[in-house]
Amino acid sequence: MPIEAEIIATERKALMKLMDTGTTRIPRREVDENVIVATWNIAQFSNTKTKRSLQYIADICERFDVVAIQEVKTDLRGLSKLQELLPGNYKILVSDPTGNHERMAFLYDSRTVVATGLVCEIAFSGTLSAPSAFQFNRQPYCASFRAGRFDFVIAQVHIAEGSSLGQVGTTLRKKEIETLVEFVKARVKQEPAKVFDPDFFIVGDFNIQKDGDQFFKALTGGSDPKFKMPTGMNSLKTNFSQTKTYDKIAWLPRPDFKFSSKFGVVPFGKVLYKEAGQASDAARKKVSDHLPLWAEFHVNELTQSLNQILNS
Repeated sequence: MPIEAEIIATERKALMKLMDTGTTRIPRREVDENVIVATWNIAQFSNTKTKRSLQYIADICERFDVVAIQEVKTDLRGLSKLQELLPGNYKILVSDPTGNHERMAFLYDSRTVVATGLVCEIAFSGTLSAPSAFQFNRQPYCASFRAGRFDFVIAQVHIAEGSSLGQVGTTLRKKEIETLVEFVKARVKQEPAKVFDPDFFIVGDFNIQKDGDQFFKALTGGSDPKFKMPTGMNSLKTNFSQTKTYDKIAWLPRPDFKFSSKFGVVPFGKVLYKEAGQASDAARKKVSDHLPLWAEFHVNELTQSLNQILNS
C-alpha cells in the first residue's frame, strides 16, 4: 500500500492537472497583466484542519492573486499554518470575530497585488434619538488593493442563512443583501477624492439558493447602477455537491472595467481523498463544503487609468 506521502503527492499532481486543463483550467497569473480574484467559504476553518488538507488548500489558493476567505473561526492557527505552506510573499488581512464567532480574511500575493491601506468592516451608527441601527449578522469585511494600474475595493460577505428561523431568517437574508448593495452604491457615487475607489467588488457566500430567486434579485436588482456578474455565474453551482449557487463575484460595471470573460470553480472533490478506505465525501468533510469560485480581470491597459479621470 502506498505511504501517505506518495498518496498526497499523487493527489497534488492530479489537483494541478485539474486546474491546468479542460473546462476547469485556471488562467496563468501574469504580473501587471491580469488579476485573478477568488472567494472561498472554507468550512469551520480553524486549527482542526490536517496538514494534508491545508496543503491542498494552499495548492489551490496559490493559483489566485487575492482570495476572500469566509468562515475563519476565532482560532487563527489554521490560517497561520496555511500561510506557512504558501510562498513567503503571501500576506493576510483578517477581521475581528463577528456573528457565529467567525472571522473573514483576505489572502493575497504581494508580488502581484498591493494592499493600499483601506481595511474596514461595514457597520451602521444610530443617533442619540434613535440609537438602534440595522447590523449584519456577520459584518462584511472590506479592503482596497492595486494590481498594475488597476485599484479596487473588495467587500466580502457571509450572508445570514437562517433557514432554522423560518420567515424571519428569509427576511434577514434578503435585508442583508439589499443593505449591502445600497451601501456600496452610495459609496461609489461619492466624489473621487473619497476613500472608496469606484471600482468595487462584492464577493462571498450570499446563500443564494438558485438562479432568479428573491436573494439573487436583491443582489442584481434595485436602482442603477446595478451589480452584474459573468453570464453563467448566476447558475454556477458552488457547493461541494454542486447543487446550489451560494457564492458570487459581482461588481458595478464601469466603462474602464476589463473582465476577461473567464471564471469558474475548482471541483477538488474529483481528485482528493480518493484512496481506498476514504468516504465518498471525504474531501467535503476534510477540506470544505464549498468550492473556490474565481474570475479573471485585465489590469494592464493605460486607458483604464485615463478613463477613470475622464469619467469622473
